[in-house]
Amino acid sequence: MIVDLNVNNKKAIVVGGGTEGLRKINGLLDQDCEITVITSRLNNQLKKLMDNGKINLVKCRIKDVKILDQFKDVFLILAATDDRDLNRRLVEKGRTMGAFVYASDDPKISDFSYASLVNYEGLIQVAISTSGKSPIMARKIRMKIERMVHRSINDSDISNIILQEFARKKAKRKIGTVRERKQFLYSLIKDKNIQHLLRLNKLNEAKMTALHMLNNWGKVNEA
Repeated sequence: MIVDLNVNNKKAIVVGGGTEGLRKINGLLDQDCEITVITSRLNNQLKKLMDNGKINLVKCRIKDVKILDQFKDVFLILAATDDRDLNRRLVEKGRTMGAFVYASDDPKISDFSYASLVNYEGLIQVAISTSGKSPIMARKIRMKIERMVHRSINDSDISNIILQEFARKKAKRKIGTVRERKQFLYSLIKDKNIQHLLRLNKLNEAKMTALHMLNNWGKVNEA
């Protein structure tokens, strides 16, 4: 089962700053979470992320799992050291802390496996997973699908996503039931005028039209 783990406003710890650790850090950077990296290595990329306030850095030699004792309310722990036994012990320790855990070298002991993602402008994600059986093949297949996604999705699809997010937030304040909100949001996709505006890249005008439709939604339904 592929799920999209919500780590917004939560604490995540990456133990290890090598190649695998950096991959996991980069995967968290756009998730709006608090990232702490524990590593004995300080390369230019990590230093830049620290200087820009993207990560908290604890630079020390990782001898045992006691280093995690100083952290509270951790949601996610990613063990990415080059010591397989240490990774396993970090996972076990993380579970006692109530965190979701992942070992980069042993998906079988992890709470989840990483999917290979096709990310389109930060708005659309397509996940390809082999359930940890072959990360190399997952990446290879991702490259094929990435080309298909970029051919299939156009600018108006992206504009529709942005409009839907805007309209959904507004509709929550105005429309009382989930069923009616869905009907309203579907009506925006079906509305020829709104879709014409989006194809012309007139997103702000489309938003104003959506607001007008929302303000008249109750009147339309009563009629």
